[in-house]
Order: sequence, then C-alpha cells, then structure tokens
Amino acid sequence: MRRENAGFRTAFVSEEGTKLLNRDYFAYVEMDDYACYVAADSLDDEKDENSAQIVVECILREFTEHPAMHSFSLKKMVRKAHRELIGNKQGLRLRASVAVVVTNYVKCRYLTVGNTRFALLRNDRILYESKDQSLTENLVERETIPRDKAALHEERNNLYSYLGQVNGRMQIQVSRKRKLANGDILLLYTRGIWENCDYVDLKDAAKEVSTPQEMADNLEELILCGQKEELDNYTLAVTFVDKVYLNPKKRWTLKKVLAVVIPVMIVLLILGITLFVRFRIRSGQKRDMLQHMDNAAQYTTYDNYAPAAEEYKQAGELAKKLKDKERQEEAENRRLLVEQILLADQAMEDGDYNKALELYEKALELSGQCGGTGSEHIREQLDKIGKYQELYELLESAENKETYGDYAGAAELYKKAKGIASGLYDQDARKEALDKQRAAEETLEKLRQEQMAELEEKIRKSIEDEKVAQELADQELMNDKKNALELESKGNELMNQEDYVSAIPYFETAMSMYGNLGMEERAAVLAEQIEACRKLAEEAKRKAAEEAEKQSEADKAAEDAKAAADEARQAMQDMKDAEKDKALEEAKKAAEEAKKAAEEAKKAAGENKEEEDKNEEDKKEEETEKEKAE
Repeated sequence: MRRENAGFRTAFVSEEGTKLLNRDYFAYVEMDDYACYVAADSLDDEKDENSAQIVVECILREFTEHPAMHSFSLKKMVRKAHRELIGNKQGLRLRASVAVVVTNYVKCRYLTVGNTRFALLRNDRILYESKDQSLTENLVERETIPRDKAALHEERNNLYSYLGQVNGRMQIQVSRKRKLANGDILLLYTRGIWENCDYVDLKDAAKEVSTPQEMADNLEELILCGQKEELDNYTLAVTFVDKVYLNPKKRWTLKKVLAVVIPVMIVLLILGITLFVRFRIRSGQKRDMLQHMDNAAQYTTYDNYAPAAEEYKQAGELAKKLKDKERQEEAENRRLLVEQILLADQAMEDGDYNKALELYEKALELSGQCGGTGSEHIREQLDKIGKYQELYELLESAENKETYGDYAGAAELYKKAKGIASGLYDQDARKEALDKQRAAEETLEKLRQEQMAELEEKIRKSIEDEKVAQELADQELMNDKKNALELESKGNELMNQEDYVSAIPYFETAMSMYGNLGMEERAAVLAEQIEACRKLAEEAKRKAAEEAEKQSEADKAAEDAKAAADEARQAMQDMKDAEKDKALEEAKKAAEEAKKAAEEAKKAAGENKEEEDKNEEDKKEEETEKEKAE
C-alpha cells in the first residue's frame, strides 16, 4: 500500500564509455513497503564474469527475500555478496565497489563500500552524500589536498575497502535513517560520473527538469561533450521523490509514547530538582542573612563596628538576592550607621574634633532610625569631645597667660586641664598639662627669687653708700644718718622677712631724714625701694585676695601699720622742731608698733600660705595615688 500512495520515479543511464565492455551495473526493486536501489562498479578486468552484476543481483535477491531497513540486515546482504565474489567457482579474483539505498517511502538509509557514491539533493543543494574509502578521501579529510582536486588525484582509486577483498577486513559505511521530503532527488553513480563532473554539475543538471531520465540525459550529455580520449564506464541512477508516504492511521507506538513521556518526565524531574535546590539555597541564604544580622548586633554591643559593617553588608546582599526589601533596607541603614560611627571614631582618633562632632551628630540621627543602635557609644563620644574641647581651651588660655607673664594664673589653668585629662584617661594630654604647670610654677618661683635678689642688692648698696657718707659727715649728721640707717636697716630686715607693708614706713621715715640731710641720691634709692615694696606688697595682697575671709585680718593689720607709719612721720617732724633724740625714741616706738602690726599681718599671711601648701600637697598625693591606680 505504501508504494501505491507514494510517488517515486527512477531512471538511469549506464554506458561503457571508451571501454569495450560496460562492467558497471544498476538494478532496483520496488515492493509494497520497501524499495532497494543498487549500483555497482567492477574493479577487475575479468571478461568472463561481471563482478558488479553479481553483487547487485545478490543484494537484490537477499533484499527481496528479507526486506528490511535495519543496518544489521543491510550489512548482512552486502557481506553475502562479498562472500559470493570470493567464492566464485572459477577461482577468479573478482572485486567491486557498491552503493545501496533502501527506503520505506518515508525514510531512507544508504550504505557504500569502495568509491561508488550516493547523494541526496534537496532544494538545489546536496544535503547528504557518502564518502569514498580511498587514500584520496583521507588526504581530503586531513586537508592535504582540496576536494575539487580529488576527482583527478592519482590515488582516487587506491581503495582500502571493497567487495571481494581478500587481504584485510572489508568495511561497510552505513548511514542513519534520513527522513525524506517531497522533491528530494536520490543519486547513485560510479566513478565514470564523478571523475568527469563535480557537485556543481550535479546541481545544475537537476534544475528545470521534470523527469529523472531528463536529468540523467543532461549529465550524460555533459560528460560526452568533454570528448575525452579515455572515458571509463559510467552509471547514473536518478530517483525523484515526488511524494512521501503519509500513514493515515498513525498510531501511538510505545516508542513514540516513551519519546514523549521521557522528555516530559525529565523536564519535570529537572524542574523539581531545580525548585528543590532553589528552595534549599534560599533557605540557606535566609538563614545566613539572619546569622549575619545577629553577628552584627553582637559586634555593635561591644562597640566593634568594623566587622559589624561587613556583616550588615553581607546581610544586605543576601536580602537583595532574596528580594526581601524590608530586611535589605534595615541592613543598609544599619550599615550606613556603623560606617558613620567608624568615620567619626577615625576623625576623633586623628584629633579632628569638629569633624568628629559633626559625624557623631549625624550618626545619632541615624541611630534613632535604627532603634537606638550604638546610641550609648555615640553619646559617650560626644561627651568626650566636649571635655577635649574644654581641655584644649584651658591649655590655650594658659599659654596666653604665660605670654603676658601671668604665670600664677597659667599654672592654675594647667592644673584644671590636668584634672580633665585624667578624667579622660588621656595620658599624653595629662602629661602635657602637668609639664606645663610645673614649668609655669618654676618660672614664677624664679622671677620671685630674682626680684628678691635685686632688692637685697639695692639694700646692700644703699648701706655701703650710707657708711661712706657717715665717715665724711660730722657727728650730728652722723647721728641723724645713724638714725636713718637704723630705720633703713630695720626696713630692710622687714623686707627680707617679706613684711613689705611694715617696711614701707621705715623706708619713708629714712627717706625723709635723708632729704633733710641733703642726701637726695640716698632718698631716691629709698624711693625705689619703697616703690618695690609697694609692688611686692600689692603682689602679696593679690595672692592673699584669693582667700577673702582670711585676708581681712591682714588688711586690718596693714591699716594699723600705715597709721603707725603716719604717727612715725609726725613724730619725726616733731623731732626736727624740738628734740631730735626724743623724736627718735618716739619714732622707734612707732616703728616697733608697726613691726608688731606687720608681724601680725605676716603671721596671718603665713597661715594662709601654709593652708594653701597643705591643700596643694593633698592634691598632689591624690594625683600620685590616681597615677599609681592607672
């Protein structure tokens, strides 16, 4: 039934060429379900037997008895023809090459041995073709020679496999089943054809032809037009596939069912495995994301923000993969927060407190958006920045006071700065403040000692000048000078005792006496001493002013000393008018009273100083104990 419902037309041409005999052979058989087309080329020169005919007839006979398209069955037919050539009764060495095409009117399969060829043309191009079993074909495959030169290559007939082969094993080339289409052209041709026309000629011969015989005649005409002196036997079989058989009752065979079910099952299995793996991956990613968030929270608890930033970053990346926008936003906000804290910490470590303050304020704002994460650390750092700013302001103010010579005020500010640095546990800043405090105190003490030495030198010089004057003056002047010197000496003694307030009346009385004696130079010296005492007294008064309540007693004593000095001046004036000796006694009494008043003031000031020294020693002991504790 297939043959009747399919359209296959076959025609062929087979001639001897310039040879005496045509030793090519072609035949075919078309049955209800199968068709077989065989072309063979004799490779021997035996005149009594046609090897090609023997092969073709044997194959068609076997095929007619057992029609099939299995490669095993087809190979079996070819091997039967091979054995028939070898076992001929006349003992001749028969050899042939063959090309076979078998079809079930839907698909075809071809097999070749030797250099007889098969080709399938579709839409003006060669879709399938066989390969020769020759040395030339091997050279073409290795690209040693081009394919267009193979037809005339000297080794084109040097075959390594053919029917009737005694030495070596015959190799049969079998193709897969090829599906046919309407309009296909099947070609079987021997070497007399392919040696004299190429693939382009084959395709040109198939154009604008309506019958297979017309195509065969076109190719024969093309070969004969070449008018070669020597032309081998040539055979060309052309089969037009006008219509491929269509099965009206195409049943679902097990093979087709499996062909559909198996791919579906494979797809479902792959899909299931993919979904399962994706679920496991997403579950793992979600677990890792939560673990990263927990790790970051632990790091922030201990103010370890560098690894916390990395953990938040990884958590954000996993949240992005999981398309969890809420988690991603949370992780991103927290990462920005800890990175802001890290930047602020770095700025503070570099000493850029203004920048650190700005960064911490921004971090505190972000912390409010993240549930207060790191807020305690931020506030501690902000408080520390405030203390550092206060510390450096104190140091700057103290340095300014040192510039203007106020070493006492500078020392006090350095002391406060040292306390703040101790509270910040900043050993460098504390050491700097302590060193500057000690330097200011040492400078202050040095200035004080220099002033005292200068004053003592002036007093010594004045005494020496007075002694020279006494030796040259008369006795009366000697007595006056003696009295003035005693007053001056007493003033110097009080001055050495740092009782400057009490020393001033003695110096003023002595200066007045020197003025009366015409000793203006000595009087000028005493005027300088008086001015120095006043300055030193003012300095002592300023220091005593720090303790306002206790200073009142010293001020009262100074007033008494001043009153006594006024009385001494009045007594000296009276002494000039009356008896100098009597006035001198009164002046001495007044001086003694002034001395007592000055001693009381000095005692009061000494008590204040002792109390200050005691407080300073207590503070130093506390600082020493704190340093040991650190």
